[in-house]
Amino acid sequence: MFVRAALNLPSALLLPAAAELPADEDRSIVEAFLSRLFHDRFLTDSPAASSAPPPQPQPQPQHQSAPNNLVPFSAATSAFAPAQLSDPITTEYASPRRRSLPAAAIQMQRLPPHVDVVFRVDDTVNKKEDRNSIGVVDRSFTDVDTHEPRPQREYGEDIERHHEIPLAEFNKFMRTGIPPRGAVLVSWQTKLKTELIPEAQLHLLDRALYVGDVVKRRAEDHMSGTVIATKAICNLFPVSQFINGIPAPSTHNELALRYIPAEDLINVHEYVQGAIVVYGDWVGRIENVYDEVAIRLSNNSVVVVEDPSELQHEEVTNERMSVGDLVKTKKGNLRRGLWKYGAFDPNIKPEGMVVETRTIEIDVQWLERSIGAQDSQYAADEPPVNLGRDEFESPNFYRYDAAPSAVEFLSLAANGVDADYHVTDVAVGDRVRFKDLAGAAVKYDGSRVFDFEEMPQGKLTRLPRTETLGYDMNVFLVMQTTTQVTVQWQDLTLTNDYSSRLIPDPNVEDDDEVWPGEIVCSKEDKAKHSPGQVGQLMKEPLRVGVVQQVKSRDRIANVRWFKNHDIKFFGADLLRPAVTGELSMSEPGEDISLYDVYSSPALTRRRGDFVLIHPSGIQQDLSHINGPTWFGEVVDLSLDGRVIVRLGAAKPIIDVIVSYENVTLAYSSDMDNGFLNNEELDGDSIEDTDEDISDFDSASFNEMWIEYEGMEGEPPEVDEADWSTEEEEEAEADDDDVSMPDVESIDGVDTSKTTPDPVTNSESTDPTPIAMESAASESRDNTKPLDEAPSPFLILDTPPPSSHHYLNNTSTSSTAFMRRIGKEHKILRGSLPPNIFVRTWESRLDLIRVLMIGPSDTPYEYAPFVIDFHLGSSYPQTPPEAFFHSWTDGNGPVNPNLYEDGKICLSLLGTWHTDERNESWSPAKSTLLQVLVSIMGLVLVKDPYYNEAGYDVQRAAPETRLNSALYTERAYFRARAFISHALSNPVEPFAEELQYLYRNAGPNAPRLLEKAIEAAKDVVERSSKAGEDGERDGLRTISLGAVVMLKRQVEKLELLRQST
Repeated sequence: MFVRAALNLPSALLLPAAAELPADEDRSIVEAFLSRLFHDRFLTDSPAASSAPPPQPQPQPQHQSAPNNLVPFSAATSAFAPAQLSDPITTEYASPRRRSLPAAAIQMQRLPPHVDVVFRVDDTVNKKEDRNSIGVVDRSFTDVDTHEPRPQREYGEDIERHHEIPLAEFNKFMRTGIPPRGAVLVSWQTKLKTELIPEAQLHLLDRALYVGDVVKRRAEDHMSGTVIATKAICNLFPVSQFINGIPAPSTHNELALRYIPAEDLINVHEYVQGAIVVYGDWVGRIENVYDEVAIRLSNNSVVVVEDPSELQHEEVTNERMSVGDLVKTKKGNLRRGLWKYGAFDPNIKPEGMVVETRTIEIDVQWLERSIGAQDSQYAADEPPVNLGRDEFESPNFYRYDAAPSAVEFLSLAANGVDADYHVTDVAVGDRVRFKDLAGAAVKYDGSRVFDFEEMPQGKLTRLPRTETLGYDMNVFLVMQTTTQVTVQWQDLTLTNDYSSRLIPDPNVEDDDEVWPGEIVCSKEDKAKHSPGQVGQLMKEPLRVGVVQQVKSRDRIANVRWFKNHDIKFFGADLLRPAVTGELSMSEPGEDISLYDVYSSPALTRRRGDFVLIHPSGIQQDLSHINGPTWFGEVVDLSLDGRVIVRLGAAKPIIDVIVSYENVTLAYSSDMDNGFLNNEELDGDSIEDTDEDISDFDSASFNEMWIEYEGMEGEPPEVDEADWSTEEEEEAEADDDDVSMPDVESIDGVDTSKTTPDPVTNSESTDPTPIAMESAASESRDNTKPLDEAPSPFLILDTPPPSSHHYLNNTSTSSTAFMRRIGKEHKILRGSLPPNIFVRTWESRLDLIRVLMIGPSDTPYEYAPFVIDFHLGSSYPQTPPEAFFHSWTDGNGPVNPNLYEDGKICLSLLGTWHTDERNESWSPAKSTLLQVLVSIMGLVLVKDPYYNEAGYDVQRAAPETRLNSALYTERAYFRARAFISHALSNPVEPFAEELQYLYRNAGPNAPRLLEKAIEAAKDVVERSSKAGEDGERDGLRTISLGAVVMLKRQVEKLELLRQST
């Protein structure tokens, strides 16, 4: 959480521009680094920029993501070993030491001034018109995870509107929580307000990136990279100067400390929320911290208040107090407190400055116990959640520490990973101390002046405890940060960049994306497992290997394969014992499609993961180590199939080399992100409890649904007076209309025009109403192949197939239920759109199976989709149950709304959020036909990527085109597998229908198999000829990795055509 301070920041605390740069000679590393930094960031904004000479061309880093006009900061050879770098800035301040990687060029990058900045959540910004303002972005258009409705509920003060934001856009944002494109929500640290403001009014000062984050230069770039090291510099202000209010501007330059490396600092709090701890043989994460707080009053008395929760900042309430905070409280909270100096005086105002905080209790979420703990000296029971000082100050309690200072005494040759791997997690608004105050006072004595801005670095004036009643008041407020990160790109290129020049990869959750050093498994198994649920959960990959590098544009990875591996999965779990085997680094790797491999979270690890180390996993001598050696953090991935783990809770801290199978994940930051939300969207019924979420009237949506005409253009024969069930007639006497959907009005998709050639009916269906006892139900001879177009709707006199998902569900035959089903059948018989076929059974009218043919000009064209429905006893008060038959063989979903486990996310089914675009189920007006048309028109669409929750608002955003194209190409070749599956496996009761639709050579037959083959061949040919710069839409032009998969599907379809 960012602590807001009521400050009018002086410009001395900000990072100004400079027109001229001195040479790097005879200057400190920090000074030279800053000189380059400010030349890059601010020179183009200064008046002198226009007269500055253009930069000379320099060697480019060899990866696809670099813009054509990218130039390095300094001249450097195109390839060199990190240990031989001649540039002291690049060597000492940036370069990670890499055991597992070949020599690579590591260059500082800068972007040209015309490149647009994309603002993201947690960015540090200031206003162009007021550089003294500093704020943090809370919401942006591109960060869909922040788009919770009613944002005002998260803030104590009113959200303000910048005058350039139209009032209508602001009101919409206050309802939906989605900032308009080109605007962000900023919490100003210096003005105690939150504001919706145009991005054009802001400067990006810094971006929070951490080791393990996946980044890109631009969202439209194919190449991504992993942050493997970070460094930061900070501007600080002493909090002790606020005891008498805001200091005078004349003292700003004297008080400010500028360009302080973050590794010199530590958080003022010893125990912080989110910290990883070890107690005995358990590892856990601190969830809550409880402090006692001492405040100094105006008469110099000091009291530990009785209840810290009653303390309030003078201007704004904060969750946790820090030294230097100005607070106020009730007099009773002081009177009942513990007085350190002086005594309670009712004449003294109950307000003062926090001079000390001391943690007295912590709440810990215990994550895992050490492997092999059965032989441990500790009790087997999980430790208590709440720990007091006696417990967390005991010799069995350890705090994980990966700060650079913890490994500075280790030689790089022995350690393998540069100490730059981690720095103290410092953010704007944090309160910090110097690790070595005495050394810092000497280092920052005020003598250093940065000649590129003619401003002193500032002088650190120590406050002796004798002047502060024995309390350490040498605490500083972080006012600004600037972060530099080292990135390993997918092609193994290493670069150093300022974090503000990179963006988090919006496609990082793509299951088909991999990075160098990761363990991957082939999707092909060693052998087919026994049928049944248990057999389906077993996986034994044919091959297991290590990613060496990735051709991201082509979606091709180079992989070295292990020999003699023994890896098995049961569901998502890795079965023990597991062996990766031998990996020969002398043999070349194999280029393979990204879609042919997968990275299992149970096996592969990523930088920043906290892991348990198996007892036999470490081969190094650890006899000199005190503390837990069974737990650490992954700091590096080696290309030889091993990971480097930092034992950050041990003393001294060292790094060890461990094979993948000898570590088990204990905690990852990904565990914090949206498990609850994912569960809510995982197919369970979701209701919007915020009834007034918008001014949208549900009636306006119903206007979109007009009566759908029958197959020959006539309206359906529905007796409106008969629509309501007996239970509904009295309650809904005034609402008897049957609203039918018009396919052409759904999101602009006209399914009558986008489906393949419509199948015409040679005979009309019987319009006679259907009763349970009627013997006049439509039926067919199932022993003869169809020579004519199949009927859209049939009631069969055969038993339902055993594969129907709801076969064992109970049915009902009440009069009201059967009457409603009869009305549904009447609508379906006369109003089904082309290429939707519905079947039900005389013996089980509550069961329905539907066959849909995917619409043309979508990744689903020509592909068959089968859905089972069940009309339960509570129907129509509740929507029908639906189950989608997924035939991707565990290779991933074919659509964001169609899950591999059969769940269908649709608002009409009660399994998707209802908003102003999506209609919920209405017992009086909704119909099964409406559900079918919604699936055809809203789910099986041209750009399914935007069906993902919250993504629809980004449909026109250029930065989402690549992600959309990648999703589309996956959906396209996966949908081809549906064709081969349906034609190779009996799909009752549609065997004859599928034969006619795909294989019948009659003059009026649609010949969908032939059309699917030819269309796929065209895509293969077009994509194979596409140049490096050609744009790929994922439907007509796809990546080479997708071409591999599509060719495989075409071969299967060709065999099916030959067997006709």
